[in-house]
Amino acid sequence: MPKAPITERINRRGVAVAMETFESLGFAFREQQECDYGIDAHAELIESSTPTGRLLGIQLKTGESYAAELKDDFIVFRVDAEHVDYWLGHSLPAIVCICDLESRKILWQAITDDTAISTGKHYKFHIPTSQVVETRTVPAFRDLLTPIVSADRYTIFKTDDTSHGTAKRYSFDIVINGTASKSEIASIVRRVTTDGAQRRYHRNHLVEGRWGDSDAHVVWAFVYPSAEDQARRNHFCRSIWINESLDQSARPMGFDGENVGGNVVIDWSANYDLLAKHTSENTLNKENYLKQVMGPFDKLKQLLPQLESSLQKLKAKTISEDVFLTTTADARKRTSELCTELLDVALAPFECKAFDEKLECFVVNMDNIVLHYSDRGLKTWTEDNRLYLALKQCSYATEHLGEMAYELKKIT
Repeated sequence: MPKAPITERINRRGVAVAMETFESLGFAFREQQECDYGIDAHAELIESSTPTGRLLGIQLKTGESYAAELKDDFIVFRVDAEHVDYWLGHSLPAIVCICDLESRKILWQAITDDTAISTGKHYKFHIPTSQVVETRTVPAFRDLLTPIVSADRYTIFKTDDTSHGTAKRYSFDIVINGTASKSEIASIVRRVTTDGAQRRYHRNHLVEGRWGDSDAHVVWAFVYPSAEDQARRNHFCRSIWINESLDQSARPMGFDGENVGGNVVIDWSANYDLLAKHTSENTLNKENYLKQVMGPFDKLKQLLPQLESSLQKLKAKTISEDVFLTTTADARKRTSELCTELLDVALAPFECKAFDEKLECFVVNMDNIVLHYSDRGLKTWTEDNRLYLALKQCSYATEHLGEMAYELKKIT
């Protein structure tokens, strides 16, 4: 039988000592089986037998080699810059621990900007020999733990049931009220995920019949710094949690990120600032937006009854398709021009977002009417099909006009 490498066996013994030590102090110790670069375990504070959701990330090193560089009253722990950058940027506060198997003692140091000492290309940490993980350490750990975040710090803007036959799944849009640190956002995401997994919302009676009173197997969350970001779908981060018992065949594709506790993985968007800047630079104010869209919209709206009337004549066979194409050529050309003009308008301000969404739908409907009788449309669809589809677009456009009138009253 092959033997496990010595270093692996030493590491396993170190994990066992750390688990026993932290759990004796009132923490739940959870080794991270999946590779979380630089974080070996999570310690969660337990109070009155209840998990608090307050976590600490642990980088655990075991063996004499890590304690070899001993100075007067501290051990020098050396590490590369990549690890330090990861720890300092992590949403969980982190500590580095060195485990002495002989004495079964664990020395620790908080990982902060102050304790990370640059040596040029690398870093070092001074770990005091008096800083042992023991009962008197608990107050210091409490100060480091992730914060408790009140419910008024965030708002759930949207709840989606995306369940299917093999998994119950929810997705939540979260908007932060005010500002929050990464650590606070991680706490919010964990809370929403935990509560969300126990929700009983179903999008229809068929889903309710399938899943009834069961908890969710998958929970996604998308976090937005503002309501406008949520409207633009520019998330600051996204997260996923998958129940460990869910069959592999029913699991959605996950993504790389930070495990912030409870198997909740957060992926911080690298494009948020870029997209937010683009939005800021390309969003019109209310008066300029309305000035740019209302003129073309009024002209486009007047073309709808003209095109629909000709289509109805074509349906009644009082005119041929050739006659329709000839008599509506100018109207169809003008429709395409106005649709292009409206789609090229810069972004609508947040207060006009609902109207703009309806306007976009109306423009697409009008453009589709013309599309069915373009050179491409004449080659793609049969005469009966393009007539049917064009009339359906007329119906949708009329419906959206009514919705736009309602939204326009709200902003003018």
